[in-house]
Amino acid sequence: MAALETTFFSLDAIAASGQVFTWRRDADGWLVASGRRRCLLSQEGDAEKGIVRVRRADGTEVEGDELAYWRHYLALDVDYEQILDELAMPAEIMEVGAGIRVLTQDWWDTAVSFVVSQNSNIVRIQRTMDALLDAGGGCVPGPRELDALLADDAFATGLRLGYRRPYLEALARRAQGWHPERLDRRDVSLDESMAELEESPGIGPKVASCICLFGLEYLEAVPRDTWIKRAEREHNVVWDSRWGGIQQQFVFAWMREKGRGK
Repeated sequence: MAALETTFFSLDAIAASGQVFTWRRDADGWLVASGRRRCLLSQEGDAEKGIVRVRRADGTEVEGDELAYWRHYLALDVDYEQILDELAMPAEIMEVGAGIRVLTQDWWDTAVSFVVSQNSNIVRIQRTMDALLDAGGGCVPGPRELDALLADDAFATGLRLGYRRPYLEALARRAQGWHPERLDRRDVSLDESMAELEESPGIGPKVASCICLFGLEYLEAVPRDTWIKRAEREHNVVWDSRWGGIQQQFVFAWMREKGRGK
């Protein structure tokens, strides 16, 4: 199996950060990560310095372009030491968020996950995503496959999507002949991508910003949920123009921790 050296990185912290719903643990404790590809991950060491081990489910070696893919997916090609130094967040926020990195997920996986996640809870979101991963052979079903699955009333009812079902159906139909322009042109602005995504029914500013941050590599995008709006209101948080999305992940973890302590 391949080994990647890490700093400022924690699989557990990332898994708990609310940015990814396509990770599961297998019976041996390996983290099964599903993106455009699948692999098994484990970590030795701590958030400050460690090693992430990467292997295929069949135990064969991950190497070359495939290993580069997973390195990029895990954001290990991003200089977090420099970014966190520039952000200069308070020590308490840094401590709570230690090891969080913004993954470079597939835009489609992210879009499906966050349409499903609207006004829901972690248990329900994960149950729905697990059902979709199982139906897709371990990966999120593509647009055409998802459209067919949602047309099966028994399967769709079992997902318990409620009012989210027509939103997911609309996204699946639209994505059969469309993908965000950002994937073809890197000079597309965040505002342009937000507007393009919001043309899909059920995708508002919060979901669009999640897709932009976690699926389209706009590290300045700041998804604003209840915790983040509270941080802005109560702690006068101002978002960095370049790394606001990374800052948001740390502030989100900090605000949730504060909330649990009350």
